[in-house]
Amino acid sequence: DEDMCKQECPVTNAEFLKEQPTDLDLRRLSLLYMRNEIREFALQLGLNSDDFDNLLHIEETETWKFEVVRKCRNSFALTFRHIKEVFERAEIPNIHRLCKLVKGDPIDFDKEPEKWDIVPTEKHIDKLAPLIGNNSLKFLIELEMEFNTWERINFRHTVERDLVKLNREILEEWRNTFCKMYNLKPTLRKIAQAFSKIDKNIKIVEDTLSDLF
Repeated sequence: DEDMCKQECPVTNAEFLKEQPTDLDLRRLSLLYMRNEIREFALQLGLNSDDFDNLLHIEETETWKFEVVRKCRNSFALTFRHIKEVFERAEIPNIHRLCKLVKGDPIDFDKEPEKWDIVPTEKHIDKLAPLIGNNSLKFLIELEMEFNTWERINFRHTVERDLVKLNREILEEWRNTFCKMYNLKPTLRKIAQAFSKIDKNIKIVEDTLSDLF
């Protein structure tokens, strides 16, 4: 059962429960629960009708859920303990889904690991951008960039909506700005993991880049 508690469950770890969820954690959290469950969660924390009214302009359900839980974190200094307690109090199933926020399924890079350590070039990005499709926000968050980065990039594409250009800019922002800012090596490994988290088969990524490996 996907909701069963795994070994060394973080929900029972006191240090984990003290931490504040990142945007990445919140994005994952928003995907685990239905819209009405997220609303109940927010009400339990103290979000009011005006707060919800301010989010009425968001039509896409997953983005709305993400924005609601992000507003809760920013308004109430939310920790994982708060999330656990509210879910238990509101009887929102299943508290052990929180395991999924911090434990991703590892991707097997044992075969030809050297190709996954390549820093993506313009050619890689050109081929990868169309694969993201309309999962732009999810993909950006899985690359561990913050929501304000999404707001900035998305704003530049509000008039002429071209998903491939939007997704290309996300990849370039991650490679050229985010990774440099945090002294990270941008690799195809991280990109492949992000694709996996938005439910894209890694084989598709491999096939798309086959002539560049």
